[in-house]
Amino acid sequence: MSAQVPYPPASPATSHGGNLDPNEVRLRQRQASAAFPSYSCDGSSHGGNTDPNAVRLRLAQMQQSSGSSAPVAQVTEPDTVWMWQQAYVRQVQMQPGPYKAGPSSNMVASSPLPGPQTAQTAQSGQYVPAQYRQQYPNRGHAQTPIQGNTSYFPTNSQPQPSPGASYAPSPYQPSQTSPYQGRPEQGYKNIFHQRSKWRIKWPNYFQIAGISRLTSDTSEKHHRDMMQRAKDFPAEEYYLSPFDGHLAKLFVQSTQEIYDADPNSTWRRTFIRDQSPLILQIANWALESLPTNGQEATGEETAIVAAKWIPSCVAILFLMIFPVSVAGEVRNNGMYDALPYRFWGYPYHARNPQEDKRRVQIQSPGLSHPSATPSVQHSRSTKSALNPISERPIEPKYLCFLKGTEGVEILEVSQWRRDHDIAATYVLVSYTSEQFRTEEDQLFLHDVGEHVARRAGVQAYWVGCSCLGNTTEEQQDNVGRISDVVRGARSMAIAVGDVSGQEQPNVNTAALRQWGTRVWTLPEVLLTPSNSEIEVYNRTTGLDAPMLVYKRNFATLWGDASISRELIDHYEGNLTLSSLELVTIALKCLHSRQKGFYLQGDMAYALMGLLRRRPSVVKSDSAFQAFARLSLANDNDLLLERLICTLPKSLSQPWYDMDDQWDVSLWDILPSTQVCGIADNDTVIIDGCYAAAIRWKAFAAVANLTRDSWGRFFFRYFFRSTSYLFIVGISLVAAGSAAGGGRISLTAVGAIFLTISLLVILGSPYIIRKIYTGKLWGTQAWYFGFEGYMDISTIEQHIFGADMGHLKWSTNGSPLSVHTANEYGECIGRDPTSNTETADKVKRAINAKRGEPRIFTLVDTYTLTVTVFEAVRPPIAVVMCGAEGGMQRALLCSYEWSSQTLYRESVLRMETVVLDQMARVGRLRLGLRREDL
Repeated sequence: MSAQVPYPPASPATSHGGNLDPNEVRLRQRQASAAFPSYSCDGSSHGGNTDPNAVRLRLAQMQQSSGSSAPVAQVTEPDTVWMWQQAYVRQVQMQPGPYKAGPSSNMVASSPLPGPQTAQTAQSGQYVPAQYRQQYPNRGHAQTPIQGNTSYFPTNSQPQPSPGASYAPSPYQPSQTSPYQGRPEQGYKNIFHQRSKWRIKWPNYFQIAGISRLTSDTSEKHHRDMMQRAKDFPAEEYYLSPFDGHLAKLFVQSTQEIYDADPNSTWRRTFIRDQSPLILQIANWALESLPTNGQEATGEETAIVAAKWIPSCVAILFLMIFPVSVAGEVRNNGMYDALPYRFWGYPYHARNPQEDKRRVQIQSPGLSHPSATPSVQHSRSTKSALNPISERPIEPKYLCFLKGTEGVEILEVSQWRRDHDIAATYVLVSYTSEQFRTEEDQLFLHDVGEHVARRAGVQAYWVGCSCLGNTTEEQQDNVGRISDVVRGARSMAIAVGDVSGQEQPNVNTAALRQWGTRVWTLPEVLLTPSNSEIEVYNRTTGLDAPMLVYKRNFATLWGDASISRELIDHYEGNLTLSSLELVTIALKCLHSRQKGFYLQGDMAYALMGLLRRRPSVVKSDSAFQAFARLSLANDNDLLLERLICTLPKSLSQPWYDMDDQWDVSLWDILPSTQVCGIADNDTVIIDGCYAAAIRWKAFAAVANLTRDSWGRFFFRYFFRSTSYLFIVGISLVAAGSAAGGGRISLTAVGAIFLTISLLVILGSPYIIRKIYTGKLWGTQAWYFGFEGYMDISTIEQHIFGADMGHLKWSTNGSPLSVHTANEYGECIGRDPTSNTETADKVKRAINAKRGEPRIFTLVDTYTLTVTVFEAVRPPIAVVMCGAEGGMQRALLCSYEWSSQTLYRESVLRMETVVLDQMARVGRLRLGLRREDL
């Protein structure tokens, strides 16, 4: 589910070292006839050979060639210019001000952006990197990848709002061009589509999947539903039917342009049908040509209405003879369709030992309770048996002890303490294996350790290449205890080696920056004593002139100085971070250090060293599983529960990058569910969440509640009796004609009835619209979904029969949502395709390839909102997992049925009132990223 962290191949001296004995190395050197071969690390395999001097020299040469008088520090590389301009654009877009549309359908800057310019930026107002231009050769610069909803730039050519204005204009104004226009929906005409297939079950007409799922195993897979029906199914896309809980094939209604395009999905598609009551469809058909914006109809529009009027009146009269239900079905007591899900599997790591897969219970005769096997009895006696908390060691297991006036000896600390009856004091030597790879290189580490230890007056020193243990098992166990070793050290010294291409005086700084890319260097600096000076020894300059760096200044040597400084200040006592802030910031810092991994879970194990409760190291854990166990052990912060509520900024964003597309920090999210276990394949098991099913195969008639006015009350009952008046009137006229002149009164009465009914019938299309266009005071809760985009008028016609203004665009439910302030300062949702960037996404999604994001639309009939969002697959469920900013975080999840896993496809923000119409779901297996396409 996440990108794998690159782990360098093992070398004779591993990234953490192990059991190097310096005495043996020196003995081999004395016995050798020739010098011991050595080499320097160029850092090329790890990408750590950046030369700041060479960069400045290259920039200076570029400046001279361009004839600019700007200082050398001025950045002029094109891609750097583009990145700098994007940061400026995002900053300006947060400020209120007028915006305007540029030529064609793109938005452009009315004035050049400040900062360094190139010929291309001077022409278009914004530079587009070459790589992006090659990927999208036909796109204008308005489609450059800008984070957020806005693709518009401020202009200074229009007057600024007056200080006394009653409201602040929205910094986001949609373009003045028309929203995206797709193909008109053909409805049941698609029966004759060349790719349409037919089946007995509804929906009867559909298209088969265009691409198959990427899986080498094509055999049928087992699935058990909540009703305990177990069956093997072929590899297709399925969903859980809210009707009876069975696993059903997934049919997704798609807009006409997607239905007509080449098939490119793993799910079956069907066309969009008008599911509103037939009588409303007929009335709307007669009146749809009239303008709805209050303008007068043209002669052509009036002629079209007149041609449709009589046929629609006849059809309505025929329908009125038979009972017709206009209101939809009230189901689930007005609530959303529940998600019929149940997880039947075991967790990989459970919170409660009773749920362990390895726990075997045997019912013994004569006992009222099951008795456990000896192994289970042993696990009961172990605290936190399934997620054991490692003990914090008081001292390291091995140290290099000083011998007399020269030399060292590697001993177990417990043995030395027994012999001397005192606790050993020691210093720590930190390094990176990129600079010290050979045994000869690592002898310098021992020279530094011995030198610093004798100067400090301690008995020993600790260095990773010799003090982690003699066996691989021992080394892996001791890796997670490095943080405790640092805490127990009197002081720390850093040894650095050669960095390719560096010369004095910057060699120490460059070497330290390369040293700082190792994941374990962060806790080593943070946990050293406060207000301490750290000595830095360079192999090229020897032991005589170490470089002194204060702990508080180390952030300036790292690329993430803005956030790592907060951690240093916290451990220096200058500010106090909450435990959640500490973990979040530390994980960001560790994410930027991708070297020095020994196990897959080393990032989490390095993070564990900063916390009080630390799970034991499990070598088989993935990076996510190790982090998840850390979250379970420190559950007061609900770290993992908050993480699952975030929306990544890109499909490739790894799980440990906690940047949220909504630009919200983890501590701003309040979880409403609990992670009760960790499952296989980097998934978790959650409990206590609300969930609802999404209906994809078609819309449905929506039951609603309106308030009756006197006019609506009169029209409804009078109109319902019209067909009967018509029949009675014809009967009386016929009876009067048959009786001759003596029955004239009968004929007159019949004529009156017939005239009244004919007048009502002639006005029936208008009367029906009048009866059913009232405000909705309550609606049946549904989640309708379809693939693609339709304008909100068309959506409402397909659900309610006509555009009556019931539905509205979501203001901030999706990253694609658009909202503006009207003249009264009210927040109004706008069509998302008024953003040209979103309109471009809608076009690209029509022919999206495997694994690329597509456009889907979600209609919520309870809040009467429409939300457009991006996802790779159609989500079959809405799962509520937390709240933030007065809105609920709703996870839209697809279903991987063979493992009973719901995978996060997108995250929307929904109104809290929807929880009143949802039911809770039991334990649910959730994954953050699905890889089976």
